[in-house]
Parts: sequence; C-alpha cells; structure tokens
Amino acid sequence: MVSRAKDLIEDADDFLGSALDLFKTGRWSKVCFNAQQAAELALKAVLNHYGVERRTHSLVDLVEELIKIDDRFEAFRENAKILDQYSIPTRYANAFASGPAKRYFTRLQAEQAIGLAKSIFEEAKKIVTEGET
Repeated sequence: MVSRAKDLIEDADDFLGSALDLFKTGRWSKVCFNAQQAAELALKAVLNHYGVERRTHSLVDLVEELIKIDDRFEAFRENAKILDQYSIPTRYANAFASGPAKRYFTRLQAEQAIGLAKSIFEEAKKIVTEGET
C-alpha cells in the first residue's frame, strides 16, 4: 500500500480552511459539509499512516476502525456521529420536505462543526506529520 497519509492530511487542512472561509460568508450548510470532509480525510490519513485503507464516507466507521488500533480515538466517537449528519443533507435539497438545503443549517451548527473537525484534524496531524504513534 502506498503511503498517502501526508497528502490526505494536506487535503483535510484544505477542507478545514474552506470551512473557515465559508464561515465568514455565512454559508452554514457548506461550512458543515467542509468540516465533515476535513474530518473524513484526517481520519483516513491516520488509517493510511497505520497501513489501513478504508473506502467509506462514514466517520463513525473510520473512528471505530481507528479505535482498534489506537484507543485515543475513542474520544472522537461523538464528534464522528455529529459530523456524519452533515455529509448528505448539507448538499441535497431533497433531504428536506421543502426549500434549499442551506435553509436548514445555522451558525451554531457551523461553529460546532468547525470545532469538532479541528479536534480530529489536530490529533491526526500530530500522528501523521510528527510521526507520533
């Protein structure tokens, strides 16, 4: 397996940066989605660092896989459950009875999503870029 951990962590950082940029313009649904993507890529980077590849978009599944390897990821189980909820409905109007998807997300959700994703990203970055095991 080719090590792509550093590439994945860079992409995770890019998604987190996008979430922060979008926050400034009040695009709450897209902030939530980009935060979820940042967390997904960060978790995949750590798995790749440990020699594991998972092809899923579920943060819960990724965290559960990581817990088998490194129990410190237990601390991110709740983050994963919350952020997973932003993968699909943030992008598709048909996730709701009426109106565009963006109508259903708030500043508070966006703030929380950034914080949850940041905590996952920071732990992942320590492992991947600093070689912590």
